Amino acid sequence: MNRRTRAGLVERAVKGDAKAFAELYSGIYKKLYYYALANLGSSEDAADAVQDAVLDAFDSIGGLKNAAAFDSWLFSILSARIKRKQAEYVQGRNFGAELGEGKENDLPAEDGAFSQCEIVEGFSQLEEKQRLCLSLYTIGGYRTGEIAEMTGLRPSTVRSLISRGRKKLREILDIKKEVKK
Repeated sequence: MNRRTRAGLVERAVKGDAKAFAELYSGIYKKLYYYALANLGSSEDAADAVQDAVLDAFDSIGGLKNAAAFDSWLFSILSARIKRKQAEYVQGRNFGAELGEGKENDLPAEDGAFSQCEIVEGFSQLEEKQRLCLSLYTIGGYRTGEIAEMTGLRPSTVRSLISRGRKKLREILDIKKEVKK
């Protein structure tokens, strides 16, 4: 979808057009879901967070001033939902049971180098700001300046968090960086 069409959809959605909002949502749903999954580690919680964020966005879209900022605005709403869900985790959630600790034989075999579980677990071991910036960068496809705007961090801080997050994720997943000759 080109920018002009997208801007028109946002303008219609701001005026209360539910079909326009649904079309915008359908174009960004996967990015929102994978972003939430990378930050929460649970497909059910990720789907719930996305659903809640989209409902919040639909209720408040009338206040959106800049059509070009729709995606970052929606990611900001989702980030707030994710932080609430993470606060719930701290209050007694058993991560080991959810990730299947002690049940290695119950996990399906994967054809790729890493299973989805390993990657999600790796993301969960990153610091919160690293996870936030790295997932916005890799999953959301945002540039560092956009991430800085969404998070309120300086662009240099965002670049540093992404770099350190990548390095730590490589260590967690034991990925050897190939040297080009």
